[in-house]
Amino acid sequence: MDDVAFADAKLEAPAVLDRDWLAVVASAVGLMLSVGSLTIYTFGVFVGPLATEFKWSRTELFGAVAISQYALALSVPFWGYLIDRLGPRSALVPSVVIISLLFASLAFLTPNLWHLYLIFALFPLLAGGASPLGYSAVIVRKFEGKLGQALGLALMGVGLGAAILPFFTQTLIGAFGWREAYASMGLLTFLITLPAALIATRGVERRTFGRIVEGTPPVVAMIRTRAFVLMCILFVLMGIISVGALAHLVPMMTDRGLAPGAAARVASLAGIAAIVGRGGLGWLLDRIHASYLLAAISLMGVCAFLLIAFGPGTLPGYLAAVLVGMVVGAEVDFLSFLVKRYFADAIYGRLYGIAFGVFMLGVGTGPLALGASFDHLGGYRPGLLFFAAIGILVAAAAFALPAYVYQVDRPRG
Repeated sequence: MDDVAFADAKLEAPAVLDRDWLAVVASAVGLMLSVGSLTIYTFGVFVGPLATEFKWSRTELFGAVAISQYALALSVPFWGYLIDRLGPRSALVPSVVIISLLFASLAFLTPNLWHLYLIFALFPLLAGGASPLGYSAVIVRKFEGKLGQALGLALMGVGLGAAILPFFTQTLIGAFGWREAYASMGLLTFLITLPAALIATRGVERRTFGRIVEGTPPVVAMIRTRAFVLMCILFVLMGIISVGALAHLVPMMTDRGLAPGAAARVASLAGIAAIVGRGGLGWLLDRIHASYLLAAISLMGVCAFLLIAFGPGTLPGYLAAVLVGMVVGAEVDFLSFLVKRYFADAIYGRLYGIAFGVFMLGVGTGPLALGASFDHLGGYRPGLLFFAAIGILVAAAAFALPAYVYQVDRPRG
């Protein structure tokens, strides 16, 4: 069935439309416990117990986060290729099983730092399909005219993870200990994400919109385009500042005098802001060019970093958490949306995989940079000022994004 006939069939079949939106909900649930959510949003809560148990510094600890993101940067192009050829289910279902087992295995962590690094490297290498790449590949197969809204709602799952996981994990640690918390989270991940992945991928074609048709532009040529190069530059910088700030949010709040439980609640507040912001961002992406929205989001991050660096008391910390939440994960919304808008459907997985891999380089660097600032520059303030400068640069450069190549000319989804 060609694209037009497929769109017409969907418009005439409410039951199919209902299944499409059910896939959005299932994707949101899966993203709540995806590779990034588990390795980043829970890690700040484990920093204190692991530092106490093994005497590791913050730079050493956040090296694990950096390794996981660098490994994802290397592996995600392969996952994109796999999705283009075999479909999202082939990547998502095995990945959610493996990530559950790996997370539970951290209950048996030894005093060897390489053990922590090895597990965090294996997360993306063996389970990289359980990432925004896998779930967004489901959404772009099902939506066109409401693509931004569907992506925004699905990727709200990342915000749910940021809101729920820190506080829930802290509760488990307080009640049972950090080892039992890792084991419990691994089991819960399996019980929740496997059904979500099966529901999300139900009825999705194995290949992206069928065969790769004659006339599809080659991947190498598209990588060299202005749009793709600029996207990669913007999103590697966004990855540094957004996830870097969120990964350290709990330690930064405890340094301001908050108890661990209160600091975890601040991190959860950032997640709630991400949920609210993501739904609105998806709606706006269907109506306003992404360059304006990207600039606005970047400047929110700048305000957050300055509040944490210079704001006295706890109130600026709470406000900064809200702003960080608005920023975190928004870059993934932009990335998914822009790859779909600028490039042909048949090469979506590969181009998204490459761009997402570049973005992950920034994600891995951000937490490491703030950790180094704390350990070697006397605190977080120098790193936060560096992040603010990056945010201003991203806001200015966002306006260089070109017009979309693939415009929406009929409603679909």
